[in-house]
This record gives sequence, C-alpha cells and structure tokens, in this order.
Amino acid sequence: MKKILIILFFLTYGCASTGVKNESQLAVDSKDMANVYIYRQSGFLYGGVRAIIKLNNQEVGSIYPKDFLKFYAPAGGNTITVGGDPLALVFGKTNIQVNLEKGKNYYFITGVNASNVAGAVLGGAIGTAIIGGPFPSHQVTKETFDRNKGK
Repeated sequence: MKKILIILFFLTYGCASTGVKNESQLAVDSKDMANVYIYRQSGFLYGGVRAIIKLNNQEVGSIYPKDFLKFYAPAGGNTITVGGDPLALVFGKTNIQVNLEKGKNYYFITGVNASNVAGAVLGGAIGTAIIGGPFPSHQVTKETFDRNKGK
C-alpha cells in the first residue's frame, strides 16, 4: 500500500511552471539585453516534470511540454542550463555555452532524453546522472524554432 501511495504522489506531483502555452503571452523584446526563447517539445516521457531553466546558475523559469519561456540575458558569455526537477527525482542537466549580443534574439528547443528515463527506471538518481541530462537542448534558427512549435 505504501508503494502505491508513493507512486500516486509522483504521478500527481507538480510544481508551478513559469512558461506559457501561447507564445504571444511572452514579454516584448529588449534592446538592451539579449532575448532568449526556449520551447519544450511535447512528449509523454517526463510529461509531468518541469524542466528548470537557469542562466549563469540563477533560475529564470521552468517549462512543461509545449511551454514557451523567454528571458533576458546580458551580452557576452553566458551559460544556459536546462535541468531536471530534483523534487520529482529527475536529475541531470544540459549546459549550453553561448555568446550573446544585446538586442538580438536567440532560440532554443528542448525535448526529452529517452535514455535518461531508462536510466532513472533502472538506476534511480545514480542512473540519471550517468546517462546525462533529461532535457537535451540546442540552439536553433528562428525558422527551425517556428517550424518545431507544436510538435
């Protein structure tokens, strides 16, 4: 019975996301900072787990499947991190090193690493750490970003 309650807790567990489902709800572009857009593709795996987004180790938001997040970043070298939610027992992260220019737009897409899910099932937290980040992410062009929205 105890195991069933624990499983039900994690199936219904959720934290508030700061992402939005409609891209038109995002803030206007800045001319003094870089504008960073992140879209999380849909998918069943880790569907109830938010991806936590950080800029230079400071959390800027979190997104669920089909969510958009936009944040401003200073010009120069930055690290964008897309990581799992430790409260949902999803560990690991993907770090992206970027050199940004003020007033420019940058687009990223994140999805789910199926190997990470298998690692979690087979090896728990240690398994996810060995396999790598749960949300592989990469920089894309605006055209690719627009084409992948809704997938």
